[in-house]
Amino acid sequence: MPQYAIIQSHPPGNCPISGKGARDWANETLPKSEELAKKMGIRMVVPYMHLDPAHKGLLLLEGPSGETVRDFLIQGGFFHLLDSEFYFVTPIADLLKASAGMPTIFP
Repeated sequence: MPQYAIIQSHPPGNCPISGKGARDWANETLPKSEELAKKMGIRMVVPYMHLDPAHKGLLLLEGPSGETVRDFLIQGGFFHLLDSEFYFVTPIADLLKASAGMPTIFP
């Protein structure tokens, strides 16, 4: 199943550590995210991680499609407080194999 990496960020003013509204949202919403992911056919490859000391989070997900993962981010409420960078994930070994026949452009 395809994997997707989402790196999320927020300004300090939206931090659940610093702001009551953000903390209330995080305490209400985040514990439900794994259950929602399962309902949508998405597996969390690693637990939802905080990237210390930045105001960033990391989701590494397996899902049936990029659209399903996007819908998870929306339905899960992540878009309310977080900017999300969305990436398709390819194992390096697969990338090297796929690029073996490609011409190089730099010496």
